[in-house]
Amino acid sequence: MTSWIDPSENTDGIGGERQHAISSQQLAGALALLGSVDPVCAEVLARLNLRVYPGDATAGDRTAYVVLDVHDVSIGVKRRAGDLYLHADTTETPDEVITFEINGGGETDHPTR
Repeated sequence: MTSWIDPSENTDGIGGERQHAISSQQLAGALALLGSVDPVCAEVLARLNLRVYPGDATAGDRTAYVVLDVHDVSIGVKRRAGDLYLHADTTETPDEVITFEINGGGETDHPTR
């Protein structure tokens, strides 16, 4: 999982792509300008990072690749020409199984190692 990155630093990301990021502190601060933030949401926001990598139309990407870092897991998603790509990175956790569900179709376990 990526630690806090100043969004003014468009650092190299996946495959050399330029990365754009918003830290949890900046996101919480921006939301605070709108009014009070629910304590449960504030706790999650304090640990959340958002990273965005521009899509590559020549590779078939229809959208940017968006990565959320939360609960020690990185979750990435982008739309490609023929599918929806979803990636979960648990390499920094002791988790041995990811349980996921798609469109209410029931939970499915997937080993992480």
